Amino acid sequence: MSPKRASLIVGFVSVTLVVYVYLFITWQLQYVELTRKKRQDFYNLMSWQSRNLTDFIQPDHRTCVICPKVPDVCRDGREANTTIFFVTTSPTNREKRDVIRSTWAQKANPKPFFVTGHIPDSKTMNLLEEEARLYNDIVVEDFVDTYVNLTLKTGFMFKNFLSICPKAKYMMKCDDDVMVNPNVVEALVAKVAGPNKPLIGRLFVSPEPFRDIHSKYYIPYWLYDKPLFPPYLSGPGYLVPGESVQKILEESFKEPLINLEDVFFTGIIAMEKLNMTLQNSKRFFTYYSMQMGKCAVQKAALLHHLEDKEMLDLWNEIWNGKLNCSSKHQGFRSVLSGIGIPPFFLRKNSLDLE
Repeated sequence: MSPKRASLIVGFVSVTLVVYVYLFITWQLQYVELTRKKRQDFYNLMSWQSRNLTDFIQPDHRTCVICPKVPDVCRDGREANTTIFFVTTSPTNREKRDVIRSTWAQKANPKPFFVTGHIPDSKTMNLLEEEARLYNDIVVEDFVDTYVNLTLKTGFMFKNFLSICPKAKYMMKCDDDVMVNPNVVEALVAKVAGPNKPLIGRLFVSPEPFRDIHSKYYIPYWLYDKPLFPPYLSGPGYLVPGESVQKILEESFKEPLINLEDVFFTGIIAMEKLNMTLQNSKRFFTYYSMQMGKCAVQKAALLHHLEDKEMLDLWNEIWNGKLNCSSKHQGFRSVLSGIGIPPFFLRKNSLDLE
């Protein structure tokens, strides 16, 4: 090899090495900064001055800043077989609320209630107040509306159930990117009778806590130091017996808060502390995939992670009467390849209600 060629190779390798080292150091610095920022954001957003839910909920006082009127169905004795829907939302999510109002809320009686807190943007809060006057379906409570405060929001949801429709058979908690089929929910609830009714949803059995600070579901050791969570129902949507709401809320006042509302209320409180039954339902899907057939969607109680247009399109197709689900090749079996449920869980061309 000629000296000139060798010199060029050495130079190329040197430059490549310098670039690599530079990129590596830059990435490490960015990662460290991101980690620091994520950790700081978590602590800054955690507006809890206390981990005692009582300090926020104030069960003996009326706390809602905006309080909807009690629906007729909750005043005339019909609520005994009713499911009340509460949707966790953010003040900025007007479009999501409007999509829900124009889709699945049309099939719910009474209409769903949206539960939220406050944000510093006074313009948005003024618009929210106007929206609440227009629709009478918004509950605003006095807490900072952030993701890590979702446990507070859900606690206020439990409290408002007790003031709006405490004799309803079930309460359903769901997020505002969820499409619910109230008819399927009512069919599920109708099959439940007697005392000690179960909480119903998608059951997670003792998963490990997320310790990666970049995870949406990150929980630090100082909030929860056990190696496993108790079994709990997935937070996008679950059903709570009306008769159990007050018991769960009262017991939650005795336990220190964590930032994961589904783990806290359905796992730690309902299952672990109160020994309530958590029932897994194959009708609750925590995500939507195009691999799911439209007929399967028609039979789902809940679909999560839907964009606004997806929800509108799906709902319109489901309820316009044009779906043909009579074929043995239609229905829930089309879901199998997408979510890996064994076929022996299913009846032919139908879904179990368990």
